Amino acid sequence: MMSVYEPSSTIFLRPEEFCQDEQSRLGRANGNTYRRKPGIPDVHDGQIMVRLKKKRFIILDYGYTPNEHDAEIARSVPHISIPNGAGTCKCATKHCPRIGVPVLMYDSEPNEPMSLYLRGGLCFSCQRNLNEKRRTQRKRKSDGHPVGEVRIGNGDMPSIGSGSGNGNRFKFNDQIVELNPDAVVINGPVDGTRIRGPDYRCPEIGSDLLRIVSELSHETLSLMQHSSAQAGMVQPVATTTSSVDPMYQKAFESVSKATFLLTQWKASWDENMASQTAVNAAEAAAAASANFDSRILDEAVASQTTLGGGANMAILQHNIPPQIDMGFSGHAQQGAVSSLVHAHVALDGGVPIQPLMMPDETDSNGHHIGGGLEQRVEI
Repeated sequence: MMSVYEPSSTIFLRPEEFCQDEQSRLGRANGNTYRRKPGIPDVHDGQIMVRLKKKRFIILDYGYTPNEHDAEIARSVPHISIPNGAGTCKCATKHCPRIGVPVLMYDSEPNEPMSLYLRGGLCFSCQRNLNEKRRTQRKRKSDGHPVGEVRIGNGDMPSIGSGSGNGNRFKFNDQIVELNPDAVVINGPVDGTRIRGPDYRCPEIGSDLLRIVSELSHETLSLMQHSSAQAGMVQPVATTTSSVDPMYQKAFESVSKATFLLTQWKASWDENMASQTAVNAAEAAAAASANFDSRILDEAVASQTTLGGGANMAILQHNIPPQIDMGFSGHAQQGAVSSLVHAHVALDGGVPIQPLMMPDETDSNGHHIGGGLEQRVEI
């Protein structure tokens, strides 16, 4: 008998709820899926776990409709995300009635780019079909040539990485990537640049980027002025291919440096924003906890004030916040309660109450307390 989809009661999933699924049922290969909750035909695809690259996995729920409380949780927990239209927006495929934007219940690597399942606007079934079509097309285009072979133009490699021809194929992350004939590839750091790091962040990268862009502007201007002599735009000069090529090479290197540094600047910026978001979430959680503690204390004090100055210690202790009740015992607990009453409670006539005294203590007037609890009120 087929199980029925039961919506989750909250957007927050505890790790123990899906740990076994990830370890035993999902598998390790990129693209593996495991359906944790069944879908409803022509409505949604249910809750699905998907394995992505580098051991990353996500949990998508196409049947969950988030509320305001879920939105607050998503803002505080980086592993959870609610894209625009989640749980309500229909699939972008024509005539498909299913939900096209799921709720991200969990992402094991929240700092990685958002998955296509969340930003594609398609239901899970349509997105998988589209992925399979693309994979088939790539496979057909690569037939007849060895995997990893690169052909550009007539086989002559250009100076840095641009070119034209009938096929540029690379093996990237175990997949064949076919580039356009005029594609330009920057494979890692270019000579004269650095990868971002603890001592090389946005300010330092930005400074180097501005310098290189300025150099590029001068190099490109010189190249254009030098080459335009052939078209009679300026006074003729001895312009040859051998003189243009070095200038082109230098300008292209500057373009490559600037492009690489721009990507490093953006990556550094994203990392900084993610770190700041985590810090803000921690501060918000701490503030919420402090407000909760303060509210409990105020309720205890208000209860004691309502009962009047004759309330006994048993009633006051009944209103002790758990933070105090669990942290003290015996005389220490009574002393904590005494401090609360002394700081916040007054009799109906506005007469302050002295602290609740403990046995063998001496009050502010020098009177010794022989035993039991006493209240001393100055009239």
